[in-house]
Amino acid sequence: MPLIEKIANQNGTIGVWELKETADDLLKSCHLNSADTARLETFKAEKRRKEFLATRLLLQKLLPESQEVIDRDEFGKPSLKDSGLNISITHSADLAAIILSEKNIGIDIEQLHRNIDKIVTRFASPKEIEFIEKSNDPQLVKILLWSAKEAIFKCCGVQGVQFNRQIAITPFDYNLHSCFSGALQHPDNEAAYDLFFRMIKNNIMVYCVQH
Repeated sequence: MPLIEKIANQNGTIGVWELKETADDLLKSCHLNSADTARLETFKAEKRRKEFLATRLLLQKLLPESQEVIDRDEFGKPSLKDSGLNISITHSADLAAIILSEKNIGIDIEQLHRNIDKIVTRFASPKEIEFIEKSNDPQLVKILLWSAKEAIFKCCGVQGVQFNRQIAITPFDYNLHSCFSGALQHPDNEAAYDLFFRMIKNNIMVYCVQH
């Protein structure tokens, strides 16, 4: 089973799954309840089925003694029914990851070489674009900022967030530090976040913890 990373610290527990198997192979190891079985049947694309099953397998690996059920609110934000733990879920082209925590958290993972040039001005402020352009590795910083803002968006549970105006990432030396900070300023929610990033198999994973 390609559970390739398990990270546990004071902020929670993260599991990362490499999407190598077929959906049929994943299904053989996955214990689904009736609701999950019905939901799986709505997914026709092989990739979406693999992501769904990998998420359930990660939950089984991280909480082997429980039978936690993943619910979603009207906006699609996941939660664990009857649990004191929060959950956030993410996928890239080749990895799936979840984080479990008693804290308010969010996680995102992106392939390092994903081309997001066309949307930079939609998620980065002028100050952040300057940070990208002055960096030694603009591609890495673009993906890092995008992933950080996605993590905050998943954490905050607010819809209609303007990434380039309402989520701000404080510039930092990404060569020296894996921890940085960000903030959300939205009419429905204002919050500060600690963010952490990690490179995994040519992907950047970022998770955030709300103060």
